[in-house]
Amino acid sequence: MFFSYGPEIGYSTITTSGVINDSGKPQALYRMATLSGGTAGTVTLFDGTSGSGTFVYSFPGVVSSMAFDNAAVGMVFPKGLFISFDSNVSKVTVWCRQVQNV
Repeated sequence: MFFSYGPEIGYSTITTSGVINDSGKPQALYRMATLSGGTAGTVTLFDGTSGSGTFVYSFPGVVSSMAFDNAAVGMVFPKGLFISFDSNVSKVTVWCRQVQNV
């Protein structure tokens, strides 16, 4: 499967678990930063539109950090990007762009 990438990388910040950008549209994730309180939280990435999508990766024990940084290549989520996080995480910011299947 090949993807066509748009020219810009934008960012989105969410304060509750949810879909990033257009629901169900392929996304390429380049960076992700988390903000949490004094207790480490867990952030989980799914390929799809909900937490029942395909599990991709979990970042356990992150405390206000750049949890993912792969600006050169990106991680593609063909069915969309859903991010779930526990109550110890107050917000997640992602830098990504929508892509198209070619």
